[in-house]
Amino acid sequence: MDNVSVIQRETSAAWRVDPLTVENAGTGLMRHFTCLFTIPNYWPYGYVSSRELCSLPGKALRVSATGQPGETHHFFSPALNEQVNRYRILDGKLFVAWQFRVSDGGNSDSQYSYVRPDPGPWELWLSPVNPGRWAWTIRLKQDGGWIEENIDQPSGAGEIDVQLILSARELIVQVNGQQQGRFTHDAYEDAVSLQFGCGRRAPTESPAVTTYRDLYVHTQPYPYPGVEYPDGPEDIQPEDDAIVGYVHQATPQAPRASEGDILPLADGRLLAVYSLYDSGTGWDESPARLAGRISADGGRSWSEPAMLIRPEEGSQGNVMSVSLLRGLRQTPGDLMLACFDKTPRMKAKGMVLRRSHDEGNTWGPRVEITPPDSENVHVANNACLTRLSTGRIVLATREYVEGIRWPYACYSDDDGRTWIAGKHVPDAGLLEEQKKTQNLNEPSICELADGRLLMTMRTTAGGQFFAWSSDRGETWGTPVRSALAGVCGPAIVRRVPDSDDILTIWAYGLGGRTPLCSAISSDGGVTWRHLKRLEQSPFHSYGYVSCTFVQDRVLLSYMHTPEVRTVFRFEADPNYTDLRFVSLPSAWLYRNI
Repeated sequence: MDNVSVIQRETSAAWRVDPLTVENAGTGLMRHFTCLFTIPNYWPYGYVSSRELCSLPGKALRVSATGQPGETHHFFSPALNEQVNRYRILDGKLFVAWQFRVSDGGNSDSQYSYVRPDPGPWELWLSPVNPGRWAWTIRLKQDGGWIEENIDQPSGAGEIDVQLILSARELIVQVNGQQQGRFTHDAYEDAVSLQFGCGRRAPTESPAVTTYRDLYVHTQPYPYPGVEYPDGPEDIQPEDDAIVGYVHQATPQAPRASEGDILPLADGRLLAVYSLYDSGTGWDESPARLAGRISADGGRSWSEPAMLIRPEEGSQGNVMSVSLLRGLRQTPGDLMLACFDKTPRMKAKGMVLRRSHDEGNTWGPRVEITPPDSENVHVANNACLTRLSTGRIVLATREYVEGIRWPYACYSDDDGRTWIAGKHVPDAGLLEEQKKTQNLNEPSICELADGRLLMTMRTTAGGQFFAWSSDRGETWGTPVRSALAGVCGPAIVRRVPDSDDILTIWAYGLGGRTPLCSAISSDGGVTWRHLKRLEQSPFHSYGYVSCTFVQDRVLLSYMHTPEVRTVFRFEADPNYTDLRFVSLPSAWLYRNI
């Protein structure tokens, strides 16, 4: 897949191809970049010229330069799937923003926050001019030669916010929200990468150090507080009676509500169960419990949250990632709940099942789904329990083997009372770095019209990979790249009721988990049509979708979290995450626009 994004005025939705195939996947998508450097020492964020002089301590990128031969400049370049992002700037605009701090005392030979396109007709950096005075240097190529312009910067102390607007022959510079100048330059001769770094033109005892808090590259301006952005599904019409809201909105004390599932109860009410992180932090390993809410009006409003499942004896850390399913017994109240937990009998954390005989008011003891004697972690995403036409239940699962994720299916032929672990999917032949970071991860499974099973898996290899099973999930064919291009985010696949069609929902973007899109396949996942945006905001991430069909409507829940440091409502660690709720007529999924 070509890694060049063309920056031009948008005249049509080039990405909305019909049909969507492996050959045209990713058409017209922008490789934007939004990064907080949240995970310490996570180098796949991008490409760095030297790990010795660049570091990722967590919540920051630190770039150094010593001035020694070969160490005069070091840079970070945003990248995707092992390839540096490149941009061909034609008649559109590219918005670049970053926040940084000078981490040493300052030296006139130092080039702090040294940023440039490569190759390109401009570069800029910040340097101290004399005690108490700093200045930006803007170096521009005009008529084939280079000139320099200077902009005063009040101080090099504290965090400095920079925004650039790039067009074919102009550079606009803004610092701390104030425009500092418009500069003309020669046209870009080729597609460019963007480099963020630090420099020192002469050796001294200590290196120059620039600490970047975040980076942003997009065709949309940086979303400072008060900015308006598109929200929710596109193409909503009055007769759709759409509901677009939340099961649970985060607060500073409970910054994450996520990985949920929704099930209709016998009396028509809706039960939503989800992971609630209510100890002030929202990392995957932070304390979490399963909360439940009830809606008696189709999802327009929800009851106060009730704590349904708390850590018990043997639980390790938190309890999270829930899937719901109604039992085969037609007696009222027979429900099943699978979640990520650990019993005293299990050697490592894995998946367990609980049953309710009173419509989810109370839940019985845990039954191990994944092998209790395994020393490896086994985990399933939310909304991953599926009942096949034969009555078999499958749970899309993955096992961590020496740090490598391997998807497979756990299955039960006695309505969830005992479970068997199927075989791992075969090796897909990914690059070694791709295998180490994600390999094939976070599977979702659905049954096709011909009885085969389709599994989708997220990767860092350009999007979703698919595998098919002809024995109801016991073994799988070799995974292959699908038409569902995008970043490494989870997808869901579901059979459309009373139809041979398959619905998928995934983040069809090449720079973040946005936009959240749906598509329909009538050939078992080979090609996809009716590509629609369920969420349009370019400033948020979406994923971990649950999908429930009730009569002629589709009910969805999914994570809704900001992609940038201006978190719109408040800052949380790592960010706040709401549990979104959307109800649409199933016909919306097929409506072309």
